[in-house]
Amino acid sequence: MIVMSGCGDDDKPSAGPAAPSAPAATSVPPVTPAPAGLDEATRKTCAKAGKDITAALKEVAEAEKIGPPAGHSAVSAQYSAGAATLYTHAFTSSDEVNAAVKGVATAMTDLADTWAKAPGKSPSKADLATARDKLKAACAAE
Repeated sequence: MIVMSGCGDDDKPSAGPAAPSAPAATSVPPVTPAPAGLDEATRKTCAKAGKDITAALKEVAEAEKIGPPAGHSAVSAQYSAGAATLYTHAFTSSDEVNAAVKGVATAMTDLADTWAKAPGKSPSKADLATARDKLKAACAAE
């Protein structure tokens, strides 16, 4: 047998064996990170919570004007009402926002409990201020 290497049908030399082809690139979509920030429902919840906090603190300020002893109960009731309203906002897709809302509600509940005991002077609102700052930061997440 005669091996005819390098010859084609028309007796022209072939280019030699074909080079192995590179594997075909597989089409894999790029991994895209989840969009940064809060979803629309959580942003709306943040806005509602902010409005509810402002409204509750306005009611608290009005109740503080009553003065003791009836004022203590009125202030306590307003903080309790504010906290109860906030708990309705503590169910979003953001665990951070949920925790921050609950933090403000807890601070309001603690103030309500303190006012219910008829304190000699107004209790510190530092914990409430800190909780509100945490909520603002959580709601500002981008």
